[in-house]
Amino acid sequence: MIKNSKFYIIYDLKTKKKILFTYNIQIHKTYYFRFNYLNITIKMMNQQKQVTLIIKSGEYFTYNSQELDFYKINYHPEFDPNDFFAAARLLYQLSYQTKILTLEQYVEILYKSEFKELLKVIIKGDVIKSTKDEKIILIEFSLNSGFKSQIIPFLLQRKEEALPKKRFALLITEPQYYDKYVNIMEALHLGIYKQENEDWEIHLAIEKQFPKLEGLEGIVITGSTSSAYDVWEDWKEPLFNFLKEADKLQIKMLGICFGHQILAHCLGGEARKMTHVPRMQVGRLTLLSGLEFAEYHIKNLNVYQIHGDYVFELPKNSEPLMSAQHCQNYAFKSSHLLGLQFHPEFNPLILLYFFWDFEDQQLKEVYLKQCYDSFKQGEDQQLAIWAYIINFLKNS
Repeated sequence: MIKNSKFYIIYDLKTKKKILFTYNIQIHKTYYFRFNYLNITIKMMNQQKQVTLIIKSGEYFTYNSQELDFYKINYHPEFDPNDFFAAARLLYQLSYQTKILTLEQYVEILYKSEFKELLKVIIKGDVIKSTKDEKIILIEFSLNSGFKSQIIPFLLQRKEEALPKKRFALLITEPQYYDKYVNIMEALHLGIYKQENEDWEIHLAIEKQFPKLEGLEGIVITGSTSSAYDVWEDWKEPLFNFLKEADKLQIKMLGICFGHQILAHCLGGEARKMTHVPRMQVGRLTLLSGLEFAEYHIKNLNVYQIHGDYVFELPKNSEPLMSAQHCQNYAFKSSHLLGLQFHPEFNPLILLYFFWDFEDQQLKEVYLKQCYDSFKQGEDQQLAIWAYIINFLKNS
């Protein structure tokens, strides 16, 4: 290591490369040999997307930028197309000195409380940059590696004065939330939607928790193992009333799977059980419809699904947007509503996680085979879907 008053040059003996730091930073001697194994490169949709963490722990900063090539994750949907999951996976591997090499290993990791705690930490992070190519998240985390610095990294120095934050709400409608999805549901959704200068509130509709509508920019209603037409659950009527009030104010609402069905069912349409198919429809599906948006020109869109109910009749003042062979009203849209029968937040990992501890072993094998077979066909197109959704939620 060569030192002077303005910069350090570190010579990595494994890669034979010199790394130049243009800041007066002291480097922990024992850590610079680890750089070689921190680069994980996998492709997604033939594009590279970088998740950058600025990990703040007391007086230590571990950070990455496009200029300093550390902690880069170019990831594949087989692992984590979701930014927050990519970040948590990296921290888990660093913290527990393990490598997650297969999809099945990753499913098992999701059951561990340590991983869910990492997701919680990252969810609470401050997003200081968000583009389709990169997301930068500032988090507080105790990680025993990094750079001891007398200055704030340049990315933080560049951070503009905070603008008034726009308010959004995520309504969680999953009765099994506490058993299986704590922090997972939040990370899946906010990893897609959460951007700079935004305040995302989490509300458990299953506990009759709802946000104040005044000043609310948009609402996302999650999927659920419940049915929109089963009104015996005591949280359904308050949810119906809340959505009707939000509809009157024409607040942007995105409904996913159950959310798609309940928007239809309480706003003049109807949701029903799918009696015309033998079982739930699961896996990655190629739709009869495409997506033309921005630079994306997709003839037949690939999506992830798991559902046994469907929208039989659309809500008032809406029009069909997408269709599938087994479901004509697979997506709908109005001036302020977007209903999607599929799960834009899902990936192969989450679908397998859903069935991993399924009680009916015979049916579990059927669904897992259906999932694996579907993953071999087509390609993941989540980036295009996310861009479309974010444009709907955040642009007039």
